[in-house]
Amino acid sequence: MNSSRCHQGFSLIELLLAAAIVVMLAGMAIPSLGSTVADAEVSTLRQELQRVRTAVDYYAFQHADQFPGWDGDSWNETAFRNQLLLGTNSTGQWAPVGTPGFAYGPFLTETMPVNRFNLLDTVLVVANSAIFQGPTNQTGWVFFTDSGEFKANSSATAPDEL
Repeated sequence: MNSSRCHQGFSLIELLLAAAIVVMLAGMAIPSLGSTVADAEVSTLRQELQRVRTAVDYYAFQHADQFPGWDGDSWNETAFRNQLLLGTNSTGQWAPVGTPGFAYGPFLTETMPVNRFNLLDTVLVVANSAIFQGPTNQTGWVFFTDSGEFKANSSATAPDEL
């Protein structure tokens, strides 16, 4: 008879030690995961801002430096959206893409993006940037018609994005 026993499996101490190591590693990884998610949200916001800013620039280039949002009577969100998402003529009137006489656009090929920080896609069109009091979180975006600036309307974003 062989007096030495064959050791099979792990002892309770070995299992507890392995579990403690896993918990410590998870504790170190979770905080960095949270900052990674926040960085991704800021990066997405910057990409959406750049996409709309490029669309605004193209619109102005093709419409004699007139920014989108003017419907002939007033500055408003409906005109801003339609002039970027539909076909336009040289005076900024809009119609479905492919309508004869409306050769410009669409400048945004999908929809108005959603602001990741307040989950809104609405646009506050401001004719005079001097009267803007700062981010309100009541719309996703703000567009300043006097400068052509398009910014996030969210107090949760970095100052250079507002």
